[in-house]
Amino acid sequence: MTGLMKGFTPYGFSVVVKFGGSLMRDLAVCKAAVAELERISRSGHRILVVPGGGLPDKAIESVDATHRLTPSTAHHACALAQDQTGYLLADPAFSSEFVSCSTLGECRTLASQGKIPILLPSRILFAMDPVEWSWTITSDAVAAWIAWVTDTPRLAIFTNVDGVYRDAATDDPNALIQDIAAYELSLLGHTSIDACAAGFMAEKRIAGCVLNGSHPRRLADWLEGKSVTATNIRTSQKVEGFAAPSEISGTAS
Repeated sequence: MTGLMKGFTPYGFSVVVKFGGSLMRDLAVCKAAVAELERISRSGHRILVVPGGGLPDKAIESVDATHRLTPSTAHHACALAQDQTGYLLADPAFSSEFVSCSTLGECRTLASQGKIPILLPSRILFAMDPVEWSWTITSDAVAAWIAWVTDTPRLAIFTNVDGVYRDAATDDPNALIQDIAAYELSLLGHTSIDACAAGFMAEKRIAGCVLNGSHPRRLADWLEGKSVTATNIRTSQKVEGFAAPSEISGTAS
């Protein structure tokens, strides 16, 4: 679709990566995942990273569990938690090529310079107010929305498990769902990707994948259309076996 509308500058991202805050529980794993994203970027992929809430978000949830916060407080605090995770990931302690930025224009410029922009989403979320002030909306849904706004055809969810499991049986490899339509995934409720994100992906025809950030090289394989240990999220309802992201209707390389 890029280039069909004159006067609108394409962002040109090939994939939005939601970097799950759960990966920061093991900083060695976190650094390895960041290093792999940098390697993928150097191979020619233009990556936009959307951070999860991470450790700050867990602190907010802990407070809410004992002292119920208003929806406004929880929503705004959690958006700022994503910013904090983004700042940490862009620090030289973790990365040499991640750069934190607050606008999509900055993200586009940085990507054109060979850097990996990591979006601090609070400024955009506060200005545009696109999502409900609810705990059912997580950074997964924010990342899906960012993928749609930037016309990015693929969304990768980096988390701490291999994908989405039937009945949340993450200790049973046989329960891993290897391939599923986004709409069907949304019907499962909150899994290792939130139901709102899955429903949005179905509506906007965004292909995706839920991957284990402890095995970050799986992302490169998925981008190349290879079968990987993960949950591939299709835009179509019909199951026809694994299809490369570039072969799924409504997506482009």
